[in-house]
Amino acid sequence: MKKIKAFVLAFVLFFLSTNVYAVCDIEESNTLNSLATNVGVSYEVVQVEIPKDENFNYPDGMTEEEREEYVAYDNYFRFYISNVTEELYVVVTNQSTNESRTYTYQDAVDGIISFDVLSTMEIVRYSITVYSSDATNCPDTELYTHYETTPMYNPYSELVACEGIEDFYMCHEYLSVDVDFTNFVEDAERYRNGLINDDGEEITIPEEDDGGFLSFISDHLVVVIVVVVVIVAAGGLITFVVIKKQRSRIV
Repeated sequence: MKKIKAFVLAFVLFFLSTNVYAVCDIEESNTLNSLATNVGVSYEVVQVEIPKDENFNYPDGMTEEEREEYVAYDNYFRFYISNVTEELYVVVTNQSTNESRTYTYQDAVDGIISFDVLSTMEIVRYSITVYSSDATNCPDTELYTHYETTPMYNPYSELVACEGIEDFYMCHEYLSVDVDFTNFVEDAERYRNGLINDDGEEITIPEEDDGGFLSFISDHLVVVIVVVVVIVAAGGLITFVVIKKQRSRIV
């Protein structure tokens, strides 16, 4: 009897497990993959005014009048994840710290999930991995991964050295690549003088061509020598012929 009960229990468990697995068919998997690739990820820079309380630190050298008019701002990034349906959830991971947070359809407002990233002082890569939810027959299946990188705020962009040369890469407000600022002032001056381009690459200035006779001679020296030799030879031949004719007349 015990063997029969064990067999029946094993059969029931096998039947249930195979049925649960079978309902996650190819058609539903394709549908979920399509939903996952339709998830949109973007971010924007949000600027907020910093309240000036008694502990506020003003820049050095400001007069009382300048302090009254001074307005300070703080920037941060706001992410937007759209098209997350009830069949999906997303896991956002900071690739630098490996910290993760899960967002579901219930976290969306007007169909969009949003969250803020307060750190702007380093370049960070995020992975946004889309999974199927418990509302499907394929729960917790990894479907698609989006990647987004937030740039680093560049404090050098506020310096006087960057005034008028905002297109120079070292003066961009945000940087998406690491930059060595060791020779910042020198490079900024070189950019002003037209020695390097927007990306910091050397600019080769071609030698000026005066377009004069000497330049022509220099560029066509071989041809000129040949022409001179031909002219001299022809001149000698003509002189010889003329002299010979004159002598023949005298005789």
